Amino acid sequence: MKSYLFTTETGRGGVMLCDIDTLQEAVPYLCNRFQGVVRIEQGLELWTREEGFCQFRPRPVEEVLEATPVRSDTE
Repeated sequence: MKSYLFTTETGRGGVMLCDIDTLQEAVPYLCNRFQGVVRIEQGLELWTREEGFCQFRPRPVEEVLEATPVRSDTE
């Protein structure tokens, strides 16, 4: 069993647990099962309606922290 994280064009989505082994097989299944699917992730693989299949490269935590402005309690 694998889990696939999907998002729809309305900003909704979820996680689908199923016996489909590859993202390439899961995309048509999820797009037919749920209306308006625009993004599907499984591990480091990604599919988007605009760009198709690619590898997902998460940003390192340090990079995210550096780009996040620090808020003070006085604001």
